[in-house]
Amino acid sequence: MKNSRGARRRFHFLCVCLFLCCVFQAFSSPLISQLGLPDGVKLRIGRGSIAQIAYSPDSLQIAAASSIGVWIYDARFGREIALMRGHTETVNSASYSPDGKRIVSAGGDSAIRIWDAKTFQTLKTLIGHTESVHSAAYSPDGKRIISAGADETVRIWDAETGALLKTYEAGVVHSVALSPDGKRIIAGGGDMTIRIWDADTGALLKTLKGHTASVSSVAYSPTGKRIASAGDTEKIRIWDAETGALLQTLSQDELDAAYSVAFSPDGRILASAGVFETLRLWNGAYGSPLRPFDEYNGARSAAFSPDGHFLAGAQNNNAIRIWNIKLRALVHKMDGHTGWAEFAAFSPDGKTLVSNHSGFQVDLRIWNAETGALLKTFRKRGEHMNSAAYSPDSRTILAGMDDGTLRILDAENGAVLQTLIGHTEQIYSVAFSPSGLTAASASGDKTVRIWGAASPRALEGHTGSVYSAAYSPDGKAIASASGDETIRVWDVETGKTIKTLEGHTGSVYSAAYSPDGKTIASAGGDKTIRIWDVETGKTIKTLEGHTGSVRSAGYSPDGMTIVSAGYDMSVRIWDAETGSLLKTLKGHTDAILWVRYSPNGKTLASASRDGTILLWDISDFLESGL
Repeated sequence: MKNSRGARRRFHFLCVCLFLCCVFQAFSSPLISQLGLPDGVKLRIGRGSIAQIAYSPDSLQIAAASSIGVWIYDARFGREIALMRGHTETVNSASYSPDGKRIVSAGGDSAIRIWDAKTFQTLKTLIGHTESVHSAAYSPDGKRIISAGADETVRIWDAETGALLKTYEAGVVHSVALSPDGKRIIAGGGDMTIRIWDADTGALLKTLKGHTASVSSVAYSPTGKRIASAGDTEKIRIWDAETGALLQTLSQDELDAAYSVAFSPDGRILASAGVFETLRLWNGAYGSPLRPFDEYNGARSAAFSPDGHFLAGAQNNNAIRIWNIKLRALVHKMDGHTGWAEFAAFSPDGKTLVSNHSGFQVDLRIWNAETGALLKTFRKRGEHMNSAAYSPDSRTILAGMDDGTLRILDAENGAVLQTLIGHTEQIYSVAFSPSGLTAASASGDKTVRIWGAASPRALEGHTGSVYSAAYSPDGKAIASASGDETIRVWDVETGKTIKTLEGHTGSVYSAAYSPDGKTIASAGGDKTIRIWDVETGKTIKTLEGHTGSVRSAGYSPDGMTIVSAGYDMSVRIWDAETGSLLKTLKGHTDAILWVRYSPNGKTLASASRDGTILLWDISDFLESGL
């Protein structure tokens, strides 16, 4: 009987464990990337880059201001709860009201938004700033909101009504804070100073000088007696809040700018986050260094939990890490945030996407194009990748590097199979020939190189950087786009220029052949897309509508439409025959650097500096009339 009861207990225990695992898997599902999707988007890959983080007053949640909105995390379990979208550009800061019922966010779209912290809906939008708002925070009593931005003003708002109460002329301000008693406002500025105002009268009380670069972060100690500040150098400064005297100068790390400072709730610890490598901890009273946490890799923002038990930091690779301060142990790591999504490329079967994300290392990622699940990550510090493409058999990935080398990578494990040397500057674009026997690369050294032939050759003739190279469908020609405002068509066999296409009035960033090889679509810095006749070299049509530089253009697999994207943050679909605009897709919050159709033509993928890749479902659109 004992053995029977023991077996039943073990069985029940296993069932509970299985249930908990299922719950955890549900919480960790890649479908979290479907939160807050823009209209027409079926999937988001990546969660944007993080600008700043803040704890809720009860220490249970973290708000992360990101390039695509405000993410809300459960700080206990390290999982996403919600994504608050509404800002049309990067969100620079987010913070909770003292009672935890509201969140205020500041955006690059010059707006301040007040959100309900339970429903995650916008309650009010405060309009008044005329440029990007860098910082917004509640007063200690929760009755006011203080904001500052690139329009050289600090503004005070009524938190309940949204009415503008005061405006201070302050120069460009990167960070603002209120004293614990709410009587003083401090602002760190682009002019290397810290200004202190009387919050009631608006009188300027003091100007603190000593920084030798922009002041990116300011913080009051919990007692209000000291001010900590960080700027674009490695020096952190501690000031007497009453007299303005400089008390101490702390060195973050040589060659590592101190970007953010924060006091622990009891004032015993000061945390400083460095742009490149370091999170430093200091004795809050004496400024002496404390033993740092392990497993840290750079930070843009650091925040203590109000209960004083945890420290959170947003890293340079845009993961959020949470440490138990007493145990000095890593508790959670929330990954999935990225730097700029510089490019993406479909595998030939359309099942996966390869992308690279800017930062201080190679960050090549392979994603499931159906679910958004991250399949593989290949990273290497100290190197940077600009472009990549799958081979026709999907077994290798061709990668163009910042150092001018071309790498052939194993698509399974990221191992470098071969390194090709020839370019003298960074490689902007790579492409395999249709047969996969040769490859082309475009570089800042003004050349296109063909690899894999009996004798690799350089195609010379452009007088500016070459940003794009694409094979014709039959593999006999290459079209290259350059900063010299031209597209050149080259004979692959001889390496000779067949034609030079002239007409753009700015750099040409992209050139792509139609599926039948009869036309070329090009994207330019002059805000236009041009369609060229390959035989005559003449412009057939000029497509106008973008309001910023067009960075990418390409044909649908059936050749009936052209897709384009650029600095105006829009994706546009055009009729390839008539040149008429068919549809404009909006959802990114920063410049789009790359856009392409999937191999089956039913999906568009766009990669943006906001750190995301959006997959747009256009099958219904195609069925409705194209």
